[in-house]
Amino acid sequence: MGYVVSECVGLIFWLATTFFLYKIFDLFLSKQTTLVLIWGFCLLIGTTFVSDYTAYNSEQLSVLMLTASTYVYFSYCYGQWKNRYGILIFGLVMGSLVYVKFQNVPMGIFLSVALLIELLIHKRWKSIVILIAGGFLPTVLINLYYFSKGSLMIFWNNYFWNYFYYSYTTQFSDIPISDRFNLVRIFRFIYFYDDSKWYFLVVTIIVAIGVIANVTKRLPTSAQQKKIFFFSLLYTAVCLYAILQSGNSFGHYKLYLWIPVNLFTGIIISMSPVIVQKYCLICFLISSTVIAGKNLFLKEKNLVAIHSNLDQKIIASITKNSRSDEPVVVWGWRDQLYVRAQRPMGYRDAHSFHFALKSRLIPYWTTDFLNDLRNNKPSVFVDVTRPDDYSTFAKILAPHNRIPQIKSYIDSYYSLIENIEGVRIYKRKP
Repeated sequence: MGYVVSECVGLIFWLATTFFLYKIFDLFLSKQTTLVLIWGFCLLIGTTFVSDYTAYNSEQLSVLMLTASTYVYFSYCYGQWKNRYGILIFGLVMGSLVYVKFQNVPMGIFLSVALLIELLIHKRWKSIVILIAGGFLPTVLINLYYFSKGSLMIFWNNYFWNYFYYSYTTQFSDIPISDRFNLVRIFRFIYFYDDSKWYFLVVTIIVAIGVIANVTKRLPTSAQQKKIFFFSLLYTAVCLYAILQSGNSFGHYKLYLWIPVNLFTGIIISMSPVIVQKYCLICFLISSTVIAGKNLFLKEKNLVAIHSNLDQKIIASITKNSRSDEPVVVWGWRDQLYVRAQRPMGYRDAHSFHFALKSRLIPYWTTDFLNDLRNNKPSVFVDVTRPDDYSTFAKILAPHNRIPQIKSYIDSYYSLIENIEGVRIYKRKP
């Protein structure tokens, strides 16, 4: 497993996501319109650079599952299926979304409620029970598994409470909860950060033109058109809520907006007068091509490459002092060292920035960290917390010796063997 493999897996996820988006558009758009919108979307995916490791961000699987589920909902509304097994699978996927990424919860609830309303309208009571049971089943099974291992609180502290505090407190972000949905912050986040900002600007203009044309022309709309319009509008709002809630403006969070924004754009175009559709699609095609060209020629600086020489020195030390089957620990946030040194992780997390936070979970994290070191006995321990941008989140990172219990363990079982430009490398004592 390496970066090439993760890129290929990510590509497969995006191709599958594009397929499901195409299937959604195919329900209410002409083939020509669908192909233009899909082509513009592919240009967005193929040329946008998000300034962190998009290749293995969990948004990719999340977006795929959400898009597939949206297609399942739309196809149900269009009468293409009514199977109870399909309801069960939909429920299982909804119940699993939270374990792909905690941030999926609002979208999962929204999609579940949307299908639940459809079932209630048609009085399909057994299907309602199946949907709800399928939604709760993954959580029940996961809790039973951890309970059987005597580790139930490890699951709750490391997953649920960890991400709950991340999203709904100022533990990870100093932006007050009340300011996280500030209109200025929303505008800056969408239209100022990374290459996708121009794409969002173009689709915003197209949507505005479509809405104005619909209002002025007062075209008749069917009940089905109104339903998918309000669904896509609310879905976009829910995704926006999900990416703003934590108070962190990470570029990869915007991956959640790509599908709902494209979907809403397609729906607005489908409801517009024919002449407006034509000019909107021409504008979309030309703009997408120009933006893709700009993205290809004006890349952001690659922080990984900047420190490649230091990486090579540290990797050489790791490989010299450990065998390929021996785990190592990198304290800080430079997880590419694991990949490029081809060494397994000796600690369950690839980074340790959370130890620098003011969190009530630190005692639990410390216990887990020490237990992992006792069980895995990593042969090398590397502290990469230099006061520069070598580590991700370098400004908030704390060296391992700031945690008394961890410092005591490292002092007892490890010896400092090298200090490479401020990066301390320890080897386990015989």
